Amino acid sequence: MLKRIKEVLIKEEPDIVLVYGDTNSTLAGALVAVKLHIKVGHVEAGLRSFDRRMPEEINRVLTDHCSDLLFCPAETAVKNLKNEGIAKGVYLTGDVMVDALQESIKIAEKKSRILDALDLKPEEYYLATVHRAENTDDFDRLKSIVDAFCKIRHIVFPCHPRTEKQWRMAGIIGWIRR
Repeated sequence: MLKRIKEVLIKEEPDIVLVYGDTNSTLAGALVAVKLHIKVGHVEAGLRSFDRRMPEEINRVLTDHCSDLLFCPAETAVKNLKNEGIAKGVYLTGDVMVDALQESIKIAEKKSRILDALDLKPEEYYLATVHRAENTDDFDRLKSIVDAFCKIRHIVFPCHPRTEKQWRMAGIIGWIRR
């Protein structure tokens, strides 16, 4: 990623690189930009789980510490950065994920027919996702999640590829209706 991002940034010569969230590509983009002396803006800055075993947590902290502009979704994120000695370039901007959700809900209410297809009514089902490695790669934890799901009558579960792979390996994929 570092090599290819560097090639793109050298070619495009941006004034600033915006990176979002806490993925490996977020950190890679920030690192390359900093090394090329390009300003970095981090959207969703300051979020913390305080669990350094999570790869995403390391990505968050390192990205924040090499960013010039930090766009925080909540006051807690601003406080987290202040506690880490980062006060310059910090802005409380709101949560882009909430904004995206609100816009998506409007579109879904107009266009989606998924509830009809699944024979479900609004507010009569739960939506769940499971994709973090900590939950999918530990069999006992994954089994606990599956056991909890089995107690819920109506659950819509868009299955992440990592989760599906682990469920197949554990032999528990059979009850999923596609």
